[in-house]
Amino acid sequence: MSVEIDTVFRSRANSRGLLLSALGVCVAEVRRYFARRATNRALAHLSETDLKDIGLVRTRYGYRELHHDRLGATWWNV
Repeated sequence: MSVEIDTVFRSRANSRGLLLSALGVCVAEVRRYFARRATNRALAHLSETDLKDIGLVRTRYGYRELHHDRLGATWWNV
């Protein structure tokens, strides 16, 4: 095999590897998105006291951990 052909095959193999890696990252991100969505959907059905029992508080931006020892519970009700 000539050097030119060997170089072409190596570059094609590397580009396929890069493409597969990029697709793998995209698939992982889509899975994380759907997992987050399922978690948010499950948390939406809980009341404020249920959320407090598991250490979360509902804010206008989503859910946050409830830290009584740091900033106080009222700070998280933004």
